[in-house]
Amino acid sequence: MRLIHRFALMALMLCVALPALAEYTPDPNAARDDVPGEFKWDLGQLFSDEAAWQASMDELGGQVQMISAYEGKLAVGADLQECLTTYFDLHNRINHCTLYANLLVATHLDDDHAHDMETRALGLMDELGRAASFIRGEMLEIEPEAMQAAYREMPGLEVFRPYIENLQRRADRVLGAEAERVLGLLGDNQWAEIDLNEIPSGHETSFGALLTDIQWPMVHDEDGNEVQMTLASYGRFRGSPDREVRREAVAKFFATLRQYQHAFASTLGGQFEFTVALAQSRGYDSALEAYLDKDGLTPAVYRNLIETVNANLEPLHRYMALRKRAMGLDELHLYDLYRPLTEGFEVDVTFDEASKGLMKALQPLGPAYLEVLERGMDPANGWIDVYPNAHKRSGAFSASVYGRHPYVLMNFQNSQDDMSTLAHEYGHAVHSHLAMNAQPYSSYRYVPFLAEIASTCNEALLSDYLVANAKSDGERAYLLADRMESIRTTIYRQTLFAEFELAVHSFIEQGTPITATLLDETYADLVRRYYGPSYTLDPDDGMEWAYIPHFYYKYYVFTYATGLSSGIAIADGLRGDNAEDVQAGLVAMLSGGASEPPLDLLRKAGVDLTRPAAIEAALKAFEQTVAEMEKLID
Repeated sequence: MRLIHRFALMALMLCVALPALAEYTPDPNAARDDVPGEFKWDLGQLFSDEAAWQASMDELGGQVQMISAYEGKLAVGADLQECLTTYFDLHNRINHCTLYANLLVATHLDDDHAHDMETRALGLMDELGRAASFIRGEMLEIEPEAMQAAYREMPGLEVFRPYIENLQRRADRVLGAEAERVLGLLGDNQWAEIDLNEIPSGHETSFGALLTDIQWPMVHDEDGNEVQMTLASYGRFRGSPDREVRREAVAKFFATLRQYQHAFASTLGGQFEFTVALAQSRGYDSALEAYLDKDGLTPAVYRNLIETVNANLEPLHRYMALRKRAMGLDELHLYDLYRPLTEGFEVDVTFDEASKGLMKALQPLGPAYLEVLERGMDPANGWIDVYPNAHKRSGAFSASVYGRHPYVLMNFQNSQDDMSTLAHEYGHAVHSHLAMNAQPYSSYRYVPFLAEIASTCNEALLSDYLVANAKSDGERAYLLADRMESIRTTIYRQTLFAEFELAVHSFIEQGTPITATLLDETYADLVRRYYGPSYTLDPDDGMEWAYIPHFYYKYYVFTYATGLSSGIAIADGLRGDNAEDVQAGLVAMLSGGASEPPLDLLRKAGVDLTRPAAIEAALKAFEQTVAEMEKLID
């Protein structure tokens, strides 16, 4: 889904309402003023200018302490309703100021004044958080019967029911005021309000510093030149067309990590011990239970993913054997996994072609979804910042502004990969737009578990359409190879990570000391089992755990695998006999925000991740892709 042949691209073109756009050649070094205005997002839809932003900041600065007037009064229903109304109104308006500054910084990284604006806005949000810190504690003291009576007596309180019920659901996990204060200082995010990012632990900070300070070795490039390898360039060397370049880079990379193995084991072991301690302090049976409970999930979802993937490893083993044959290798090593199986189909794709093409490829999503997509991709509506410029943030993201619309940052450089990224980011944008137009601010922001589903569904539909319209076996093979790698790296690999994370937490919960040797052996055993007999395990493969940052995110990595599995399963449903029901269910799920438990919302789209079916469907798609590729290559 990232690399598209021109013939397939042309097949995507159709008469859609998106207007023709002016021609522009992307230039990453262009000054911001040299990028045509029609391709920039419109921050004027947030604030007309900086003076208006400053006026709002000044006004809000004088209003933040208003929330303190409700302290000690929330047992009375009317005061609770007024307090929550005031709090979320202030939060939303401050968030507008914060996002305005965030977006300004994203396109002007060299602008110290923009960074100062961002710091001031974030400071105001922190001030609100401190002023409102009493709310959760007082709400949890309200008896359930009294809360139900308050709902009946004050219909206006009903809008906050999802927020209140999610808080009260975990009431028995709350400790005394002093204990909560201490846990907050330690970065415990169990009670984080929306938009409050988790504070990195000292172990995570040390991990980042260790990676930064490592002196990476010199390696040889494809021309035989000795060059400096960095953490950022490792991926490029690992995927080199020259096998000796790949082999040397991977060997030296892991040999370098090996020199610091005990330091890495200390930071990761310390992080997991910290996570377990936080969970135990709140009376949870395990860290897994604690960190899934925050989003209304249960360990059954996590274990279902691991068990289902482990029951379907044969297609991955088959893919490893196919890759080994296709590359003509006697042995398949880690440094052979990231080299594309096929090449030669890279062509230019303009933003105009990509946006119109996506409108065709995503037709199965139905009119309600497509109407938002079409509006958002039209640069005239101010949602998107299309092209790179000097001092612009790299990559892509979607940022949601409640009461306005999402903003999408791209660095579109006329590549097929950019087209796939566009599909992905507009999954986030459509999800946010539907949620904010259906839910109050207090319950519109969906949990991370649901965040990738619309995006991966978009990518799956784009991939399917391109494969179906391929004009040659070579083009088809290129697209199929890309799909296989997407599923391998996002479902199989991330589930391997998830299983490793669970295993190491379990060691700690059982009192087993964490050492570099134990981590190596645990990780190597998983790699051996997942990749099967056609894969040759090298002595240092078990060290890969050492540089994976996701292990510091407290049971987050599994959501990549469940997200793609769900996206593929929904895409399958959109092509089935009940397509209209799936369309309606998907829109209902995306519109739900955080108004219901995430598993209940996902079931509206026909996916139940407490059962194997959706994951099996995704892995069946992988198996079918491998079979198609075998016919083309063997």
